[in-house]
Amino acid sequence: MVKGGDLPAFFFWRDSFRVIFQIMRNMLVIEDNAEMRILVEAALDEYQVTFSPSLKDAKEALLKRRFDLILLDLGLPDGDGLRFLAELSGQAETKDIPVIILTGKSETVNKVMAFSIGAEDFVSKPFDPLELKARVSAKLRKSEKQQQLAEVLRAGDLKIDVLKQKVWIQKNAETTEAIDLTSLEFKLLLNFARAPERVFTRDFLLNEVWGMNVSITDRTVDTHVGHLRKKLARSKTKIETVIGSGYRFLLH
Repeated sequence: MVKGGDLPAFFFWRDSFRVIFQIMRNMLVIEDNAEMRILVEAALDEYQVTFSPSLKDAKEALLKRRFDLILLDLGLPDGDGLRFLAELSGQAETKDIPVIILTGKSETVNKVMAFSIGAEDFVSKPFDPLELKARVSAKLRKSEKQQQLAEVLRAGDLKIDVLKQKVWIQKNAETTEAIDLTSLEFKLLLNFARAPERVFTRDFLLNEVWGMNVSITDRTVDTHVGHLRKKLARSKTKIETVIGSGYRFLLH
């Protein structure tokens, strides 16, 4: 029990614990200006930020991991940012990633074009770091809420119908392969799919899937994750074991 005199230290420890163990959201910042990258990194210090100085590097980064949000400059050394935004909006793997334009090209025509193509927001340079952080946080909250309420969730090549509790592997634009999951396996997959790359502890999964009042062991989680892995074997997604922690869901 925490004593009255220890309250300040307790709250400091509690808040530090939350910061360390919070879910790190992944940002892709497509920006070729070194000074601007420093400012963005400082403003978004609570996120995992990947910088790409060119569109070529950005495309390679998108092949390697899933990002929660993209900050995109319009003036890049190897192409037009608006054209790249159109490509992102037209691809199944990237169309649901929120994109915020961060550019010195603040003319009205650029704003109109960006929003018409699919940008979520438009921030002009120079920017206020606190404002950028607030806008990024707002877009992430909106994206997460939409994902949670969506009847059909996309996770890599998986198509998940939340209401009907059905799952398919999307082979191509016209072909799908149904996966037969139990109710518990579906709940496990839904937790994974809603937060790719997050490390899920066994205790968290026990509470979320089985409930807090059910007396079962960590081994039960391992067994069901093993069954789920076998059923997802033909998918490009992967459930990775994080030794000493739990599991992580990877889209590619």
